[in-house]
Amino acid sequence: MGQLDLNAVTVLVRVVEAGSFRGAAARLDMPKSTVSRKVAELEESLGTQLLERSTRKLALTDAGAAFVEQAEHALATIEAAQLAVSALQREPRGRLRVTATPQMGQWFLAPLVLEFLEAYPAVQVSLHLTDRHVDLLAERFDVALRAGPLPDSSLVAHRVASGGVSFVASPGYLAARGAPREPADLEGHDCLVYAGAGGQPRRVWTLGHGKELREIAVSGRLVADDWRVLLHAAVRGLGIARVPDALMGDELRRGDLVRVLKAFAPAATPLSLVHLGGRYVTPRTRAFIDFVRPRLATLLEAPTR
Repeated sequence: MGQLDLNAVTVLVRVVEAGSFRGAAARLDMPKSTVSRKVAELEESLGTQLLERSTRKLALTDAGAAFVEQAEHALATIEAAQLAVSALQREPRGRLRVTATPQMGQWFLAPLVLEFLEAYPAVQVSLHLTDRHVDLLAERFDVALRAGPLPDSSLVAHRVASGGVSFVASPGYLAARGAPREPADLEGHDCLVYAGAGGQPRRVWTLGHGKELREIAVSGRLVADDWRVLLHAAVRGLGIARVPDALMGDELRRGDLVRVLKAFAPAATPLSLVHLGGRYVTPRTRAFIDFVRPRLATLLEAPTR
């Protein structure tokens, strides 16, 4: 017995329902000759005659009757499965896996995830926060919040905002130590250093002026892997911090911190919600991006001072 052609099975069932090849052809919107050929191919595949053909009517053989009875149940099950898939495509549901860095996740993304869960009760979210670069395909993640250009062409990026970075210190620290005017001046200051993935301190700061970039080795008494700690230390006058603009709006507005070396601040980095490319994007992924993107853009607007 050869492999069954499900299209041919469907044609046979429609022939039986219509009572003729012509009637089935009209229902299926295909030529009568194609309908006849499909039934003949099915009989050949099964190795038995399914229909008794005459000039006046069609009749099922015993084998045909047994086959059609089971085929009708199978086709009904397939149609129910198609309807179920269509429903899933209309309504966001199922598990959504999202990843971001701990800082961006805790400060901005996590509150929006909670709002999203309230808006879409049929979706479950698994939020993974890590400084490690996550392979969305290999680790089966649906969405990531990423900073910077995307070298992986298999990802689709939805731009959210541009994330700038500034050098800041408290008015008290600057009154006591003076404000740096050139990048080299940082070598004489206490700098508050961020530790990235693996706890490695980022003691080399990149400063830009137009297209010219300069790298300055910095030192200080505090290293931390949480921007909150560095912000609080800067407010208390313990040194100069290099901090993403989006994280310090209140401190700048209150005057607790002021920017220094404005002309040498690095160029803004694009922030994007990304997902794997391809023709099919799940409704839950699409709903999450559409929900989070505008809200995240509002939260990440850089302070004006």
